[in-house]
Amino acid sequence: MKKILHVIGGMDRGGAEMYIMNSLRNLDLKKYQFGIATFMPSHSGERFDFEDELEKMGVKIYRVKDNRFKHPRRFIRDIAKIVREDGYDTVHSHIDFMSALSLAGAKKGGATKRIAHSHGTNNEKLNSRIVRVISVYLRRRLNKLATYRIACGEAAGQFLFGKKYEYTVIHNGIDLKKFRFNSNTRLKMREECGFDEKDVILLNIGRLEKVKNHERLIEIFGDYSRKHKNAHLIIIGDGSLHDELENVIASERLGDKVILLPAQANPERYYMMADVFVMPSLFEGVPTVGIEAQACGMKCLFSDKVPVETKLIGTSEFIPLNGDWLSHIKPIENKKRIDAVKEPKVQEYDIKNTVKKLEKIYEA
Repeated sequence: MKKILHVIGGMDRGGAEMYIMNSLRNLDLKKYQFGIATFMPSHSGERFDFEDELEKMGVKIYRVKDNRFKHPRRFIRDIAKIVREDGYDTVHSHIDFMSALSLAGAKKGGATKRIAHSHGTNNEKLNSRIVRVISVYLRRRLNKLATYRIACGEAAGQFLFGKKYEYTVIHNGIDLKKFRFNSNTRLKMREECGFDEKDVILLNIGRLEKVKNHERLIEIFGDYSRKHKNAHLIIIGDGSLHDELENVIASERLGDKVILLPAQANPERYYMMADVFVMPSLFEGVPTVGIEAQACGMKCLFSDKVPVETKLIGTSEFIPLNGDWLSHIKPIENKKRIDAVKEPKVQEYDIKNTVKKLEKIYEA
C-alpha cells in the first residue's frame, strides 16, 4: 500500500481542498493510505469542514505549527518528522511557492516522490517587493526538489513552475452527474427559499477573502438591482471578511436583496436555483466553482483575470473588472438551459477521467 501525504493549509471548503476531497472519493483507498498535514486553523476554530468524512475514510490529519515565514527550518523539520515516523513515500504539496519548504521536508524525511501542485495564477502576497524576491528563490528551489509537477491549468503551471520545467495539467475534476441541471430541483429550491420564476437570482460561491473581490460584486449587484426590482444575490462562503462584507451590504441598503450563507455541502442545488453566476475575482487558477456552474448550464460572468481556459460552454463570458457587467447579466430561460454535462469540454472535467491521470503519477 502506497503512503501519500498531502500538505495544505487546512481542510475547510475551498478549491484546492475540494480537489483533494473529490480525488480521495474516487481513488481506490485499498491501494493508498493518505495523510494530510495542515498548518492553519479551521475557519470555525475547531474541526475542519471535511474532517469527519476524512476520518471515516481512514485519512490521518496532522496539525503542525505555521512556521513557514518566521521559522522555515522548523516547518521543514516538522514535515520531515511526519514523513519519517509514519513512512510516507510520496508527498503531494498544494501550498504555492511554499511547497519548496514542504518538499524540502519530504526529501529530508525520505520521501522519494515529491509532487508540487499549482492551483493559482497569482498570489496577493506578491504585491510586496521582498516577497517577490523570495519567491524567485523558492521557485528555483521548488523546481529542483519536485520529482513531479501538476497544475490545474496552463496558466497555473506557468505561474508556479515557469517555462523551463515540464508539468502535467490535471483538471479540478468534479462528479458531473451531481451537477447536471434538474428543473424540478430548481423549482423546489425556489419554493423553499421564497422565490418564484420571475425573480432573477445572481450567485457567487467562494472564500470571503480579498482575492474574490466581493466589494466589486456588491457594486455590480447594487447597480443591477436598482434597475431590476426582482433581482436577488446569494453569496456562499466563509472567510475572514465575513463581518466586513455584512457591513458593506448594510451600508448599501441591500440587506433585503442579498443573502449571505456559509459554505454548503450541496452547492449544486444553488446552481440550479440561480440564473447567473458572477465572479469578479482579482485572480484565479481554474476555479472549481466556475466549472461546477458551467456543468449545471449556468450563464457565467467571469472577470478577465480568470484564465480563459475556464470557459467550457458558449454562454460564459469574461469582462474587465471595471467594465460594463450590467449589460451582460442576461438570464437564460429555464427551458433553454442546456444539458451541459454532455459538452466535450465539460467532459474533460469528469472526476473519473482526471483521477486516472493522478493515479499514473502515484503509480509511476
